[in-house]
Amino acid sequence: MPKDDGDRDEEQTIVVGIDGSEHSRWALKWAADEAKRRGSLLRIVYAQISTPKDVPAWYEPGSTDLSPAEAIIDDAVGLVATRHPTVLARGQVEEWPASLVLTIASRSADLLVVGARGLGGFKELLLGSVSDQCVEYAHCPVAVVRSDVDELPLRAAEARIVVGIDGSLGSTRALRWTLEEAQIRSATVEGIYAWQYPPVGAFVLGPIQGFEAVAEETVKAATEYAEKVAPEVRFTAHTCFNAEVPALLDAAKGADLLVVGSKGHGGFHDALLGSVAHQCIRHAKCPVIVARPQLPEEHSEGTTPQRGGSIRAMADESPATSDRVSLAEVPQ
Repeated sequence: MPKDDGDRDEEQTIVVGIDGSEHSRWALKWAADEAKRRGSLLRIVYAQISTPKDVPAWYEPGSTDLSPAEAIIDDAVGLVATRHPTVLARGQVEEWPASLVLTIASRSADLLVVGARGLGGFKELLLGSVSDQCVEYAHCPVAVVRSDVDELPLRAAEARIVVGIDGSLGSTRALRWTLEEAQIRSATVEGIYAWQYPPVGAFVLGPIQGFEAVAEETVKAATEYAEKVAPEVRFTAHTCFNAEVPALLDAAKGADLLVVGSKGHGGFHDALLGSVAHQCIRHAKCPVIVARPQLPEEHSEGTTPQRGGSIRAMADESPATSDRVSLAEVPQ
């Protein structure tokens, strides 16, 4: 059984899953850059039951004591050392399903990083079910990387992060993570509240002005929250009369990051914000962060906060503490 490190260390830790593929190498580069920004330990995890296929070009079976999986880890650690000599990287090989190992590893991580596609992937699909499972069940925020950071065009302007807001606990968590990241990157933040009239008709659920008022109230609450918790970050927010996914993808064009919550007003416990997070991961050109909670939020179960209300409540909230999820609750 893959080991669990137990309690979190005070030192920040970023976990990145690799499999030797080109896309996992992109994830590794992004994770190394993020570890450099944060001063974090980088934990590189290879987990797979079958024999690896994408071994480094220098590796020849029998020419070294390293196994193919160990060669992939050795190559990854070397890449990080060359890219950022001051980043401390540790490698780990596990002969267990990647989604299980990475989910468990996320318990003691501040951020989990995975590639958008890997060994078995068709174009536009995620790395089998690994990324899907991590995004849905990880115990920390998850970054999904779908492009090579070294091939991105140089930007003259300052870094920009786009975050989806809807007033829910999930989107407020995403906003909080975004503001912290913006401080690290000296980035600007753009909040997007996308809305449409319900298909049943506004005449049933209320006047048109009511929906517009909710949208404006959510944007106002997000702005007040940002000013309170990160006044040094340049934050703007606006409403967009459009479906959520097209609105977020359009706003994220040319952005450094797109951040979404792990669940919104319509979701069941542990379900994503409809299909918004999955669709953004599949189609966004920039890395996507799904702001999974680092600790269970039992106090939020069974409640449906008013739009904008949870943002104001969390502005005064101190970090919660609770027991971690048992291994039995991790999907296998």
